[in-house]
Amino acid sequence: MTEEELKKIPFRETCHIAMEGEYTTTYMSKDGRLGFCDHVPRDRYGMIKKGGRVVRHFMIDGKVYKSKKKFLEAIKDFNPMGNPTTEI
Repeated sequence: MTEEELKKIPFRETCHIAMEGEYTTTYMSKDGRLGFCDHVPRDRYGMIKKGGRVVRHFMIDGKVYKSKKKFLEAIKDFNPMGNPTTEI
């Protein structure tokens, strides 16, 4: 899959949680194979921390990639029509 093909995939919010130190929001594709989550730091008042850096993690078939570079490398081998392999 190319980066251009990835941009055409619609993602929807599937989870949002507000914790003491951060907000976390997860987005997944319709088939649940691709996703990403954003971690936003909060200040002591529960607001978005000024100057805080949003951290985004990417997912392919449940495997998490902590950098966009590694994710884009892995997405090249992703087959949207194939079924994910699961190991028990």
